[in-house]
Amino acid sequence: MICRTYARVMTVLWFCLLIMMGRALAMSDPDLKIIRMFPKDSTTAVPYDADDPAIWIHPTAPEQSLIIGIDKAKTEGGIYVWDLEGNPLQFIPLRRPNNIDVRHGMTLSAGSVDIAVVNLRNDQELRVYAIDPQTRRLTDITTGAGIKTPELEEPGGVALYHRRKDGAMFVFCSSDDGESAYQLYQYRLEDDGTGRVAGRLVRTFAQNSIRDKVEGMAADDELGYLYASDEEYAVRKYYADPDLNNDAQITEFAVNDGIRGDREGIAIYKCDEKTGFILVSSQKRGTVKVYPREGFDGDPHRHPLMATILTRDSRKTDGLDVTSVAIPSLYPQGFLVKHDSPGRCFRIYDWEDIVGRNLLQCSDRLSPK
Repeated sequence: MICRTYARVMTVLWFCLLIMMGRALAMSDPDLKIIRMFPKDSTTAVPYDADDPAIWIHPTAPEQSLIIGIDKAKTEGGIYVWDLEGNPLQFIPLRRPNNIDVRHGMTLSAGSVDIAVVNLRNDQELRVYAIDPQTRRLTDITTGAGIKTPELEEPGGVALYHRRKDGAMFVFCSSDDGESAYQLYQYRLEDDGTGRVAGRLVRTFAQNSIRDKVEGMAADDELGYLYASDEEYAVRKYYADPDLNNDAQITEFAVNDGIRGDREGIAIYKCDEKTGFILVSSQKRGTVKVYPREGFDGDPHRHPLMATILTRDSRKTDGLDVTSVAIPSLYPQGFLVKHDSPGRCFRIYDWEDIVGRNLLQCSDRLSPK
């Protein structure tokens, strides 16, 4: 209720601010596509400090999908679960969780399960939760000994990767502090023999490319890449499969592009198995930068800026997530979930608002500048 009331109070102010921002961006680059989006809905506010969201799509009833988010308070934080209208369904108390991600179809001895993985900043560990399509509730299925991450001095980002060739599940982690902030860590998630999930470190990399620190990350399961937001400098691209034995940075992008503050949340809007858009939040301006997922002009590793999305009512964004799955009754082209720091909640934006302007739609692609 606080979050929704706050949004109404700020509407006029934000409308004026977005107009000024749009004019400033247009003057700096008249060819840049500026897209203004207004939230269709909002989750309820968390008590303390919202951070990172993830979207779970129900396998048979898309309208029953979930938004899963974090309150990263040190002692009274936890995981919050909402329906697509922002109504709270579940709270799992945890001590200082930081980031969360979800994937479908992890193979365990009892069968295939959808999972959510969260890191605990103070305890240097990962927790794995099964998502039940019948009840839409999360249940802890972490191995009894836990999944410890002592390598991470202060756990930051989390991104799941589901390898297509064999169904193996991995999680990428980063650190916000110490020497561990200048590299990335990859753990393999596996059945511990009892139907619960254990994890083991399989890769440490990116020591020669990260210059600041990384929190926002996203793995592209189909194309096999990891995108990592090196906050003050660039988005860095790596191969996601540890078996390739190639830890070198492939390329970097989002180097300038009008980004102010940190490069934070990153997510992928998929048109099909190989095409779509990479979204990156520019924290200080509260905008989202858009890049071609498949590359540009014959080069799969060239990702020029395509557009800037001005998202009203969400500021100082850390995390975001997006889906292109159709929710016929609510979001026929999918939707974007974006963290709003002042409101301590997550705003929900209808992708149809973009498609209706003939921008960023899969059938008629917007050309990069």
